[in-house]
Amino acid sequence: MTKHHEQEPHAPERASSARSPLQARGRARIETVLDATADLIVEKGLAGVTMHGVARSAQTPIGSMYHFFPDRESLLSALWDRHKAAMGEIDDALDKIDTDTWRTLSSEAVIDRIMTPYITYLEQHPDCLILMSVMPHDDKTKRESGTLRKVIDVRMASVKPAERALYVDMLRALASGALAIKLRPAMGDVQLAKRYLREVKRALAAYLAVVEASVSG
Repeated sequence: MTKHHEQEPHAPERASSARSPLQARGRARIETVLDATADLIVEKGLAGVTMHGVARSAQTPIGSMYHFFPDRESLLSALWDRHKAAMGEIDDALDKIDTDTWRTLSSEAVIDRIMTPYITYLEQHPDCLILMSVMPHDDKTKRESGTLRKVIDVRMASVKPAERALYVDMLRALASGALAIKLRPAMGDVQLAKRYLREVKRALAAYLAVVEASVSG
């Protein structure tokens, strides 16, 4: 009897260990499905993404597909959430850059430091560029605004807060305007969208350089 009671507390731990491989396999299957969805978006566009098509591409039974994703919208949302999480890691890395670094960089280097990680990610994940045309991304805009505000405050400490806020708003407006006018219509053409991203970076660097020259003169 004593031995029986001593073993009982270990039963939940064994059960948990038994479930872990199943959970890992389920996570791996989800990642495989999301990878296949991303490939189909690039190959056929959003209109070409169907549940059955993704299942075939991922070599996953359609029943398993519907177990993880009840419909096409939830599938695309899950892929978008994965992209947002990855770009959130970029946000976190930028947030860790110390103020002395932001203060000593040139205007061009500041914009390069902020934008290049995002541009590189989008170039490596062209499906994200296409998803951006239909998925909400307000939270990312707010985080980018926080980074810009931090940078402008450090680099233009002598400028009135209202003017610094104006410069941040203008940098955001230049980026979002280019996104709406040129980048979004080009989402179906990934190579063209990549070129626009590079030009947006050039425009922001030029604006920041002019502003900084005017306030320091």
